[in-house]
Amino acid sequence: MPTRGLVVLAVATVAAVAASGIAVDKRYRQTVLEARGGEVVFPDLRGRTGGVAVIEVGHAGAGFALERRGDGWANAGLGGYPARAELVETVLSGIADLRYLEPKTARAALYPKLAVEDAGPGAGSTRLTLGDGDGGVLADLVVGRARPRTANADRAGVYIRLPGRERAWLAEGTLDAHRDASGWSDREIVDIHARAIRSLTIRHADGEVVDLHRAEPDDRKLTLRNLPPGTGVAHQHEIDFMAGLLKGLSFVDARAGPPSDPAVAPGFEATVETADHLRVTLRAGNPADDGTLWAAIDAGLAVDVEASDHARAEASRIASRFDGWLLKLPRRISDRLKIRLRDIIGTGSMGERQTTQWKASSS
Repeated sequence: MPTRGLVVLAVATVAAVAASGIAVDKRYRQTVLEARGGEVVFPDLRGRTGGVAVIEVGHAGAGFALERRGDGWANAGLGGYPARAELVETVLSGIADLRYLEPKTARAALYPKLAVEDAGPGAGSTRLTLGDGDGGVLADLVVGRARPRTANADRAGVYIRLPGRERAWLAEGTLDAHRDASGWSDREIVDIHARAIRSLTIRHADGEVVDLHRAEPDDRKLTLRNLPPGTGVAHQHEIDFMAGLLKGLSFVDARAGPPSDPAVAPGFEATVETADHLRVTLRAGNPADDGTLWAAIDAGLAVDVEASDHARAEASRIASRFDGWLLKLPRRISDRLKIRLRDIIGTGSMGERQTTQWKASSS
């Protein structure tokens, strides 16, 4: 029978061997992980980004797709409106060029620090799945936060994790992919400052017209051209507010459709003519409960006048980009379109006094 001392020694020996085995296994696994440094993350994708037909994007709990159509990309998250081709191609190239740099955490509780958690509501990550259009997956990854190049880090990187894998990685490369659907498209429509407006006419569905113009080219402000007899401009601030209608105008959603679509009629028709004779027409439907409204945008040149080269270029750009599209506009547009004559004019001494004050301030 073994003595008590021998039993203790045997147990200690087994424990030491086991601990040694665990340490060796950890060192081996770490060595294997570190050996991957420099390897391309998606080697089969290099030189084959032209075969990517669809990009599924998951971000902040929302999902949408970018689809290759002809020579461009369609943003299904914005009704199929064109995506920014240069951005899409930059992201594809960035994914193809990613290389493993350093192994990071395999603990799910630490994923949020790197923003490589599953791309659900509130998550800082973005999941990108590249498909060939026939059901095949060419790449699938969770993109976390970027690590910029610094004095202590000579190579820019981004934290990533492959779905279904526990290990997160710092990958060498840059990847700007943290965007909702609107961020993948150029949504700017037009940018016309109030000082550039020669006239602004808004026709309401019931036939009422608010007709604004700059009485003299050097006047600082627009005024009401169809001023009813016996009235005056009592609320110039309403006119000034309306003059910002097309300043920095961007859409929030889009879908294909003709200008005759019921979504934009009956409602409003607004026409803006600039000092260099660009004419932009907006036909919009009635606002939704949140104040947004759908509109069709068209552009051309004022008749019987010589337009500037800038006006010609803008008219061509607007017509080519938005022909066949209905655009959802933010509430600030409907707030301006809804202003009526009664909101601007006053009667009797109040209207006369306000008109006199405005003329004095404009001179």
